[in-house]
Amino acid sequence: MLTGHFISSPQGKLFITQFGEVTGDTAILCLPSITEEMNLARAVIAKQAQGFAAKGVPCFVLDYYGTGDSEGEFENANAEIWLENLIAAGEFIQQQGVTKIILWGIRFGALLVLSHQEILHQHLPIIKQVLWKPVTNGKLFAGQFLRIKQANAMMSRASGDKINWREHILEGNDVEVAGYLLTKTMLQSMELLQISKDFQPLSPLDWFELAAKEPTPLTKRLSAPWNSDLAKVYCFDCPPFWQVPEVFSLPELEQLTTNTVCAK
Repeated sequence: MLTGHFISSPQGKLFITQFGEVTGDTAILCLPSITEEMNLARAVIAKQAQGFAAKGVPCFVLDYYGTGDSEGEFENANAEIWLENLIAAGEFIQQQGVTKIILWGIRFGALLVLSHQEILHQHLPIIKQVLWKPVTNGKLFAGQFLRIKQANAMMSRASGDKINWREHILEGNDVEVAGYLLTKTMLQSMELLQISKDFQPLSPLDWFELAAKEPTPLTKRLSAPWNSDLAKVYCFDCPPFWQVPEVFSLPELEQLTTNTVCAK
């Protein structure tokens, strides 16, 4: 079963795609990445969501305010609004009879989960967290996004001064990057997101280090003090589907993720 829902939020209606029927007490809330990463990963996310549903666990995929089919424009959103969207989506899922929520974050969506552990666990009945290739630092993520602007600017002019686009935006100038208007408010809210060095998950966590044969040094440092019964790190060497404009079929990743999420 595939259905769509528009739910209310203070900023406007949010769109949620539901895969599978709610027949039990548990559901998955998917928090995708943003900008082109969100679009490029949609096919893989949909296949994984179908895999969850086939195992009897429905999956709800959120479009944040200003993205996808939700109302609003990207330039009017920010990370604080998206956190509110996440909580609103979780509350909607509970209204469907769900009492246990599994958060599934992809890239930037995983960073939202990691940087707001206490708030999310206070507001939602979270029993598990599943993270695909988490972004671990909002400032670095924003910097990588701005490099697209820098590269395009360099190609479009033969000479001229190199612009510090980050400073330009922080001075109050909106800048278009890859079709998205990046504002000072948005940039500042993204840069504030990060994982503390002493981060400890507040519910069982499955961290998937994708497009990698082994964990990054940062992942190793973060996970070293974790309780191995509570948090696990998996490595899966696959194409970076969130970066490449191709349609990928990743049945091995789907099976691995489904097994860890749906294991009794």
